Amino acid sequence: IESGLREGSPDWRERMAAWLAAEAGSQPRWTVLDTHIKLGSGEKYEVLPDQSILAQGYAPTRSVVTPEARLAPGTLRAFRLELLPDPRLPLGGPGRSFRGTAALTEFGVRVAPASDPERWEQLKIARATADVNPGMSLLDPFLFPDKENKRRILGDIGFAIDGFAMSAWSTDAGPGRRNMPRKAVFQLAEPLEIEEPALVKFDLSMKHGGHNSDDNQSLNLGRFRLSFTAAQDAEADPLPAHVRELVERGGRFSPEQEAALFAYWRTTVPEWSEANRKIEQLWAKHPEGSSQLVLDERPTPRVTNMLQRGDFLRPTEQVQAGVPGFLHALPAHGQAGGRLAFAEWLVDRNSPTTARAIVNRLWQGHFGAGIVETAEDLGRQAADPSHPELLDWLAVELMESGWSLKHVHRLIVSSETYRQSSRVTPDLLERDPNNRLLARGARFRVDGELVRDIALAASGLLTPQVGGRPVYPPAPEFLFQPPVSYGPKRWHTAQGAQRYRRSLYAFRYRSVPFPVLDTFDAPTGNFACVKRDRSNTPLQALVTLNETVFMEAARELGRRTLDEGGSGDPQRVDYAFKRVLARAPHDAERAELISLLASQRERLQSGGLDAAKLAHGEQPGLQEGRGTELAAWTAVSRVLLNLDEAITRE
Repeated sequence: IESGLREGSPDWRERMAAWLAAEAGSQPRWTVLDTHIKLGSGEKYEVLPDQSILAQGYAPTRSVVTPEARLAPGTLRAFRLELLPDPRLPLGGPGRSFRGTAALTEFGVRVAPASDPERWEQLKIARATADVNPGMSLLDPFLFPDKENKRRILGDIGFAIDGFAMSAWSTDAGPGRRNMPRKAVFQLAEPLEIEEPALVKFDLSMKHGGHNSDDNQSLNLGRFRLSFTAAQDAEADPLPAHVRELVERGGRFSPEQEAALFAYWRTTVPEWSEANRKIEQLWAKHPEGSSQLVLDERPTPRVTNMLQRGDFLRPTEQVQAGVPGFLHALPAHGQAGGRLAFAEWLVDRNSPTTARAIVNRLWQGHFGAGIVETAEDLGRQAADPSHPELLDWLAVELMESGWSLKHVHRLIVSSETYRQSSRVTPDLLERDPNNRLLARGARFRVDGELVRDIALAASGLLTPQVGGRPVYPPAPEFLFQPPVSYGPKRWHTAQGAQRYRRSLYAFRYRSVPFPVLDTFDAPTGNFACVKRDRSNTPLQALVTLNETVFMEAARELGRRTLDEGGSGDPQRVDYAFKRVLARAPHDAERAELISLLASQRERLQSGGLDAAKLAHGEQPGLQEGRGTELAAWTAVSRVLLNLDEAITRE
């Protein structure tokens, strides 16, 4: 559209140059205030070199922040609030919501003589302007719930000075334009004449967050800066910050800079209103972005301090990065190299603990327990290694193979030790109950993610897709609402093939463990886990018998057995048995399953079981009796998927 505008107006450069000349120097002179904030609301505030304030740490959902500054004698007519982006804020800010937006409920300002700091006087604000004024809308009660269920409003800057606690100025200009610098100017009703040094205090009220102090519900300002001017009729600069910078700089512009200037200037041309309207319609269709954490080195290393009694709000002496003095030193470029130097130090041949810890974890994955049983602790109080020479040999193999994990995995699984039978004799069980001497193969229940994946794979439902976005498998809805969840969360249950992705891709909230995986001892995301616990509880059997995905897997296995397993019950039992356990059943096992199948048919025909419920999802219009047969085979499939052997590594 913009290309069409340029083609249709050959003189656009001359016209834009005239606009640039008129805009240059059109803004009043602003004096940035050197503000500070006394501790309050649990947030931590850092004053940056440009005198802006960055909110960090705990994010209260509702608060009043009161930055203070000192004023020299002079005249004040307006204050400016700048909201600035920062990479430490969600999606770059400038707010602290999960979208990087903010909402200012009320803006107030007070002054007091420096000689009498308790004598505050409220200043009256006549009007306010801002460079973004979204249309009025109701705050989403799901994302930002209110205990009293009040209708809270978001909209233009006028809401920040209306004295109404249910309305607020919003910085949300929609996807693609919400994470940009923003500014608002508040003009005083009467000029403020300061004859002697004074103090100024701002009341930045933010009352539109949720009710339970969940930082996902915060709508606080993330990074902001305050300034004042003596100019009359000061208003918020409508030009975006990057456009204003180009306007004031002048001179020649690169093609990219010229395009940025044109993108704003064309909005000021009256005859292009129809083209501007079409572009705004396109902006309205801009997709929501998704965030990704990316590590980047800071240009200036962050200061690290000792904390008084562990309180991050009370730092004491500063500390420097380094390694313990009794170990070998960092590489020569250690101080300049940062993380790279530390990584090189970790994999140095003088740091054998790194390789030992890695191969010990690999061994643990294959045998259920590491050579050092306490894989989370290889220090002085760790358990002694069962085979210290083997641990050292594997560590050297890892280092000399170029730190190839595949090489070590291949060594382990091709060894005679790994390929032993897991059958145990009474003599071996008495002499070595925990198999620390490795006289037999390892036998243990697989990890929680694999328990679910085995059921999906055996039934044929497993989606083999690798990579992609996380998915939301079926889960009870009440888990994502208070009081079970710390705050309300949306859970869009996946449908179709995405529903049956590997458990690796299941989305998990740190504060709401996924029930299936949690029951099978999968760790939460709150901390690093080197060694998982393994428990055996009745809840696990209830999951594999009744959980939604396991039921769907049982139905699909029953359907496949009917369609692909052969013509008779013995052949079908063998088919289902092999799909789950990868072996043929013994005669006694086959007879037991056929007996179970017969009893299920009898109960279904007599009305003792709900065939429709067991065979849920079967298509209508099938031959008579199909539903009953499918229900009976579903019951048999549930038993097979619930066998101990189905989820045990042998």
